[in-house]
Amino acid sequence: MRLCPHGWGSGHLRVVCARKFAVGGPVNPRTGKPFGTTSQAWADWASAQGKPVLNDEQFSLVKAIGAGVAAHSGVSALLADGMAESVARAEYCGRRCQIRLDWFNPIAGIVDLKSCDDLTWFETDARRYQYVHQMAFYRAVLAKASGFVAPVHLVAIEKKEPFRCGVWLIAESALDYAQKENEAAIARMLRCESDGDWPTGYEEPRVFDSF
Repeated sequence: MRLCPHGWGSGHLRVVCARKFAVGGPVNPRTGKPFGTTSQAWADWASAQGKPVLNDEQFSLVKAIGAGVAAHSGVSALLADGMAESVARAEYCGRRCQIRLDWFNPIAGIVDLKSCDDLTWFETDARRYQYVHQMAFYRAVLAKASGFVAPVHLVAIEKKEPFRCGVWLIAESALDYAQKENEAAIARMLRCESDGDWPTGYEEPRVFDSF
């Protein structure tokens, strides 16, 4: 297991952005305003930076999201100790697997950050995008790599005002059920690879009876 530590504290967001992104853009000397992101001047500037770029509007959004996360006392407690972007590798279900955790807290376990449009509907989004199955996979690979069956938390933050933030502890029973489904899916994938046959699962007619 390899863990890649990154600190979390005052100025962390600005430091990370400065290290990984170029922020801003060229200014039109005639107007004193930034060139548009579709202009040739912007394209030339961006290509010269040598790393991804964020315009001022995007950086403002990143800062607002960061402030929303930091304002939540429960999330702050989860992020008070641990490491960002931790990597674990292990043999799982007959395949070599790798995971990269948004945050790993040695006691609270896996912390995964999700953005959403409306926090009210996040649990619906989590079901739609199968976040529990994703987290069950992370938990299983981490357990293989370290022997630690970690708790799992989901942190959700809105991408628009008022940038509400919430945190959910995923029940072990839900993770256990999702893990069984994951392992069955991996077994099917291995059979498909072996047989060279990749059924869609929709070969037979179905009945639509819900309202």
